[in-house]
Amino acid sequence: MKKILPLIVLLIFIIIPENLYSKIKNSKISYANTDHVVDTEILFDEIYNIDISGGHFDATAEIMLIWDGDVTAFTKKFGNKTIHGEKMEKFLKTVWYPEFLIANSTASRTTFYRTLSVENGKFELFEKFGSRLTIDAEMPRYPFGNLDLYMEISAYSGNIEQMLFKPGKIKIGHNDSDGHGHVVIKGNWTHVKSASEVQNRSSLNHGGKEKFSYLISHVEVVHDYWDSVQKIIFPVTAIIILSMLINFYFPLERDRATTAYWRFYGNWALFFAVPAYKFALQGEIPTTHYIGLIDFLFIFSLLIVTANLILAFTSHYYFIYDNPKKGIAIESFIRKRFPFVALISFVGLLFLVSRH
Repeated sequence: MKKILPLIVLLIFIIIPENLYSKIKNSKISYANTDHVVDTEILFDEIYNIDISGGHFDATAEIMLIWDGDVTAFTKKFGNKTIHGEKMEKFLKTVWYPEFLIANSTASRTTFYRTLSVENGKFELFEKFGSRLTIDAEMPRYPFGNLDLYMEISAYSGNIEQMLFKPGKIKIGHNDSDGHGHVVIKGNWTHVKSASEVQNRSSLNHGGKEKFSYLISHVEVVHDYWDSVQKIIFPVTAIIILSMLINFYFPLERDRATTAYWRFYGNWALFFAVPAYKFALQGEIPTTHYIGLIDFLFIFSLLIVTANLILAFTSHYYFIYDNPKKGIAIESFIRKRFPFVALISFVGLLFLVSRH
């Protein structure tokens, strides 16, 4: 028994996070038959309010769009200056430039400012914006595992014959902000890696035959699980262990029927503690449409406590009503076999949850 119970705690940590970047479609994009190849760079200034239950997060980002064009009119009028505001808006009406929307945004993005300049004979359009982005926030191993915070930027000023995005660097914060107390990703999350991809997707235009370029940035983050381990996993695991110990160290016999009170009251207290504790932690546990690791632990702990109560009631009944052989058999099962049954059930159900 003493050797088995610690394994329950250790098995909780044997959860291998999936490789999110297996989802990236590395489709080959040909840039030979388009009018404009738009090079891109994206920098995230802030990533915050990561909400698994709601399936969204908030981001403040910067994007640089670089493309070839006739820069003669710009250099004659503005030279090497960077323009913005009314000057920029008037000039953009005279030339073609890439326009985009954020496909997975819950509302129109908030543009803080835009600038236009010419560098190395190419236009450079810079924009800083904020948006709430929806994601497929499935994290069944929560608080363990990784999450893909992606942003889908869709071109709409021209189909793939007129423009194609070309993926570039994805940066998390400015280099010169390091060491100055600025944290880009807020909350109990840590950046793992970033990547970008380009896809051509159909639209409703011309019966779905027309395709537009999509630039998709991926920021993979891992959850810092120690806070959840201390608040959730350790206490729930303690309930499971305590319930097992109560039945193990307070065996029932014909002449020791009074120990039944310890068994009954102890497991009754734990039985009501499980849902009460989950209710108290509502703000800490994501609400999802699937059974995650945390949900599994609460369900399993309730099943163990319930099983221990039923076994205690049954054993006590047989001792009270002169059928000690059956009572002894149940007590033997509780002490010798039930820990193995509980451990095997735990491992099997944990495997099913981790394979979600």
